[in-house]
Amino acid sequence: MTLKDFGVSAITAAMLTLSASSLAAPSGTVVATQAKADKAAAASQAKVDKYADSTEAMLAEYKGILRQLDSMKVYNDQISRMVDSQQGELDSLTRQIAQIDQTAMEIVPLTLKMIDALDEFVALDLPFQSKERTARIADLRAMMDRADVTTSEKFRKVMEAYQIEEGFSRSIESYKASLDRNGETLTYDFLRIGRTALLYQSPDGGETGMWNQTTRQWETLPQSYRIAVQQGLRIAKKQAPPALIKLPVFAGEDK
Repeated sequence: MTLKDFGVSAITAAMLTLSASSLAAPSGTVVATQAKADKAAAASQAKVDKYADSTEAMLAEYKGILRQLDSMKVYNDQISRMVDSQQGELDSLTRQIAQIDQTAMEIVPLTLKMIDALDEFVALDLPFQSKERTARIADLRAMMDRADVTTSEKFRKVMEAYQIEEGFSRSIESYKASLDRNGETLTYDFLRIGRTALLYQSPDGGETGMWNQTTRQWETLPQSYRIAVQQGLRIAKKQAPPALIKLPVFAGEDK
């Protein structure tokens, strides 16, 4: 081999060595760059996945909020109708209260007049159970001044008194009471037959009398009425069955 040939070979070898060295360096750089790019892509994908999950969650929450809004709208509409209905009831109650107040203003004077009329009626009626009846009227007058008794209750009590008085017209009764006769206060058995007759008789049957509505006085009856009054007393006490009895009836004054 000549010197010239040796030089060419050496140069060729050197170039191959340099070429291999030059190729090795970029290859490692490319791998590292690719790995870094893959890592960055993975991180980016993770962020994308995270954002996607977050977006789906937000979308689901949004849809849920829309459903709540729809429900609240339906609920609010229902509440609004209920409020309108309640307002209508309040307006109606207000009108009724105003009417009640007006009625109360009219009922109170009427009730007082009814008590006065009842008092006058009892004074002009047959004098039976006078203490109880006058006490009932006195209680009614006292009740009218009480603030703890409602107007409706006052009116009801007065009507109840009227019903009691009306019942006397359709009943027969016997009771004991005192009577002033000839300067003495004695106890007698009294017989009331509706409002037609009011008679009395002493416990021993020795005296029999009757209230004369025309003269408004007690008058003694003949002994012929003693048995009839005794029988009437027994009927009133339910000690004998109902029967016809002969009793005097004072006629009214001639007109």
